[in-house]
Amino acid sequence: MKEILLDIIKTGLPLSIIVTVFSQGFTLARGQQLAFFNEHPLLMLRSLVAVLVLVPLATLAIILLLKPSLDIVIGLAILAASPSAPLQFMNIAKQGGNLVYPGTLHLSLALLAIITVPSVLYLLSQALSFQAEVAASKVAKTVGQMIFLPVILGRVVHFFFPKAADKIGPAKVANSAVYILALPILVKTSGLLLKMDLWSYVAIAIFITANIAIGHVLGPCDAQGRTTLAMESGAGNFGLAVMIGALNFSQEQALSVFIPYMILFVVISTIYLKWRKNTTTDAEVV
Repeated sequence: MKEILLDIIKTGLPLSIIVTVFSQGFTLARGQQLAFFNEHPLLMLRSLVAVLVLVPLATLAIILLLKPSLDIVIGLAILAASPSAPLQFMNIAKQGGNLVYPGTLHLSLALLAIITVPSVLYLLSQALSFQAEVAASKVAKTVGQMIFLPVILGRVVHFFFPKAADKIGPAKVANSAVYILALPILVKTSGLLLKMDLWSYVAIAIFITANIAIGHVLGPCDAQGRTTLAMESGAGNFGLAVMIGALNFSQEQALSVFIPYMILFVVISTIYLKWRKNTTTDAEVV
């Protein structure tokens, strides 16, 4: 039974991410992302520095300060090196508003991941004395399969069936994919959640909170833009992280760290999004 559930997770996680990103293609208009990057170069540079430089530096500081177990050290380092979390676009889309900045940032991080992921992972592994690496070709293949190809297919579907695509929307598709997979993940990982020590949970929670705070502080002045950068900074690319973990260790070992992270991230990010919604509503009322 455990082997069947593990197979479901191994297959279902990448598939749910691909389906979610495919639906995101419904909302990304051709040419808008490049135009936004050209019109707001300083904003994009600040956003990329927050995710690609400050998040890894914060991760290094947290690990050196808290000294968690080696599994957690490696897991957090891999997550810090893996940007452009596909499922976060869903959370941002739920908040409403213009999706040009989120789409531009998301695709920029995915494109740069081919260079940044191996580089950041190498630097963190050297600083923290562990062995983990990933070839740029593997990153390119994973990013292409999980982000660029599904987005392109989503745009094609929207071009031929615009009314149906707009009616379905990315949030509905993503919610269905996540809910279908939630039960086997919880069943399979319930034992892992109890085995992990309290200090590891503290380290992961601080890691998530600190990275969300980095994006929040450095985000654009508008409420949606600030929330967007906070979510992109706080979330690692789960599919990419699992791939790196499986290449260097085993997939079950990788999931033993990344599944508790994912559950904690859902809790913390939900609290943050509700707080942002309340503060934004209060500001509008005033």
